[in-house]
Order: sequence, then C-alpha cells, then structure tokens
Amino acid sequence: MSVGYANGIRVMSITHTGEPGFMLYIPIEYALHVYNEVMNMGQKYGIRNAGYYALRSLRIEKFFAFWGQDLDAFTTPMECGREFQVKLDKGMQFVGQEALLEQKQNGVYKRFTMFILEDHDTDTDLWPWWGEPIFRNGRYVGKTTSSAYSYTLERHVCLGFVHHFDEETGEELVVTTDFINQGEYEIDIAGHRFQAKAKLYPFSSFFTHRRRKDEMELSGYQGE
Repeated sequence: MSVGYANGIRVMSITHTGEPGFMLYIPIEYALHVYNEVMNMGQKYGIRNAGYYALRSLRIEKFFAFWGQDLDAFTTPMECGREFQVKLDKGMQFVGQEALLEQKQNGVYKRFTMFILEDHDTDTDLWPWWGEPIFRNGRYVGKTTSSAYSYTLERHVCLGFVHHFDEETGEELVVTTDFINQGEYEIDIAGHRFQAKAKLYPFSSFFTHRRRKDEMELSGYQGE
C-alpha cells in the first residue's frame, strides 16, 4: 500500500484489542510522513491518538494474552486457552507435538484465568498492576500477570495463571475447569484482599458476535 509519498507499506488485519483493526508496517524513513497523512485524512472521521494504556485496557478486558508479559517460552497453548489454534491431527509432526498431546490427554498444571474484581473501589483503593497473589478458598494458587481498568465492565480486570497444589504435600495437581469454576477467589493488592470472579472465557465480543454459555453469568456486569 502507498500513503502519500511512502510506498511498500504492508497492511495486516491483526487485532490486539478484540475489535476490527489493522497493523501498518512502515519503512522507518516514512513513519512520520505516514502518521501525518493518516491524521490529516482522518480528521473528518474523528480520528484521535490513543496511547498504550488504552490498548492495554482493551486487550485485557477481551482476555487477550501478551507475549513477554502473560506468556513466555514455557507456556503452552493448552495452558493459556489457545488450544483451538493448534491442529494436532494435521498429518505431520511439529516441535512440541508430543508434549501437547500429553497435556490434552492428562491435563495441565496451570490455567490462564480472567478475574473481575468485585469489591474494589477504583477511587479509593490501590490499583492492581501485575504480580499480585491469587488466593482460592483462602489458599495461594498463583499470581497475576497483567491488570487494567475495564471501561466496559467499569471494574478492574486481572489476568493470571491458577495452579492447584495438594493441601498436605504441596504437590502440583492437574487444574480442571471445575477447579477454576468452583472456587472463591481473592486478589491481594498491597496486603488487602479483594473478592474476584474467575472466568476461563471473556465476556461477549461485538467483534465476533458470539456468546459462550457461561458468559450469561457476566450479563449483570454489562448492564444487559
């Protein structure tokens, strides 16, 4: 694509927020020129700048994990709810296939989970950031990896991994869906614990126009 005097721009339909969007890969020498052209042409459409924290808030409330913050080289698709993006029966082997097949059969020892803070006062309480301890039924089960205020839910949302430790031996056990859904959770922010609702799937997306069965539990948060 060409913009103004700049050519060779690659346009990719990639969303980091869960809504329709595009990424522009621009030769560095044209970056400022393309920015000015886009801003000038966009004035009649109400274009305006949006910073990193706007992007962060949108992707967290859509339960989008970020590489390097939520995910690393030791995280598998089975552990972060992205197993649908892996085709295990495509007729050819790939690196890590055996490990994923084993996790699919035997389960995982941590699950990426969304938490909506329920009794947190945005105006008076300290805000979560990342690294806050997660408690299930009063016991430590993990920590948050990222957090942000959700302007859709009007509440703080935290993302993090939940583990399952044996109460007597401390041994790690398989984390099941029932284990996530049947617990009562708290997020510890600077020594104060706040009640939290745990979800393995995001709330309704206007981008996908699809709903999961258990999303109905969140309808009260959306004013529906």
